[in-house]
Amino acid sequence: MGDLQLEAIYKDFPSHRVVDGISLTIPQGCFYSLLGPSGCGKTTTLRMIAGFDEPDRGLIRLGGRTLNGLRPYERPVTTVFQSYALFPHLTAAENIAFGLKRKGDPDTARKVKEALDLVQLSAKADRLPAKMSGGERQRTALARALVLQPEVLLLDEPLSALDPKLRKQMRLELKELQARVGITFLFITHDQEEALSLSDRIAVMNQGRLEQIGTPQEIYLAPATRFVAGFLGAVNWVGAIGVRPEMTRISREAPGNGARVVEATVSSAMFLGDCFQVETKTPAGDSIIAQIAHGIGEFQRGERVHVWWHPGDEMAIPQ
Repeated sequence: MGDLQLEAIYKDFPSHRVVDGISLTIPQGCFYSLLGPSGCGKTTTLRMIAGFDEPDRGLIRLGGRTLNGLRPYERPVTTVFQSYALFPHLTAAENIAFGLKRKGDPDTARKVKEALDLVQLSAKADRLPAKMSGGERQRTALARALVLQPEVLLLDEPLSALDPKLRKQMRLELKELQARVGITFLFITHDQEEALSLSDRIAVMNQGRLEQIGTPQEIYLAPATRFVAGFLGAVNWVGAIGVRPEMTRISREAPGNGARVVEATVSSAMFLGDCFQVETKTPAGDSIIAQIAHGIGEFQRGERVHVWWHPGDEMAIPQ
């Protein structure tokens, strides 16, 4: 057991470089996310850790041991794929037992029962994948990976096939599961909300490189680059200053108390259920959006207003 370390990892495809000199340390027992848009290299990074691909340069270490050159089944890591990759002709219990039986584990029956209990599927042990819900298939795939007692569990966008309501439910279950088993989870996702809600630490990737590493709060509230700021959520840019819409206020009267104030004209107002989103235009042509709570009042298109925020909510990022 130990930290997972990537040391100057490179991977080239015939047409371009997919992973460009990544170095990072994933602490043992951490819920760690690689976050980035499609094509940024995050899944290729996961495949190199799993052993499905080899880096062209660089080292992959786990607890001080070098994993380069080892086949996937020789590495103390398991993978939950986006499609779950369950065997359609095997029941939940049989899918979970598959890896143990290949290893000739004499304690397979007990370990399968414990794994089913862990993911709350004991009552569905004899069910085939076609008869399972999306959440049940995901739990089966998780149990099949965890029953092998890996040092690191790799998760390749495992929630992307679920509907929005079930995805939120499974986030809670996944976080609780990681806390119970205590092993390292490396979670690959392009979904900002998933990464922010699940992770202890996040590495944001873009075009094969790491843009920023930090806690969810650090990368959301203090992004290091404009890419990170924009990828993590909406940003109002006024020159080199960025402010999140939820930190932006709007009023008919100019506020005091040291607020930064910009005069603007309302261009649209939209009800979003939990808030109103008011878009404004400044005389300089900047678009500034404010998300405001119910009860503050409605703003009409064409109305002149003051848009403001507190200096402590600013993100100053070089252009």
